[in-house]
Amino acid sequence: MVSILVLLFLAFITWFWIDSIRAKEKAMKASALACQQIQAQLLDQTASLKSIKLSRDQQGRMVLERVYNFDFSQDREQRHQGRVIIKGLKIEKIYLDMDQGTTIL
Repeated sequence: MVSILVLLFLAFITWFWIDSIRAKEKAMKASALACQQIQAQLLDQTASLKSIKLSRDQQGRMVLERVYNFDFSQDREQRHQGRVIIKGLKIEKIYLDMDQGTTIL
């Protein structure tokens, strides 16, 4: 009985790790595309996980909602912050905080 629980735990950890890698790859692609659309430069070439929680998707299923932060610059002097919200493996929204206000893509 204990060995079955250990195997299930290891399977869950493996799934979570692979799912997290896929979500981060999606966040990186989405942040790079958002920067490209507004002619900005993605700084540090990375997105960092800010939060993770359980949430419901549009079909009502329980999924993991991850929020990734990234930095970008439009004029190579000022640093701005953006956020990518991913539910499951679907990109929900991208927020770009700029001097003129927040842009939602």
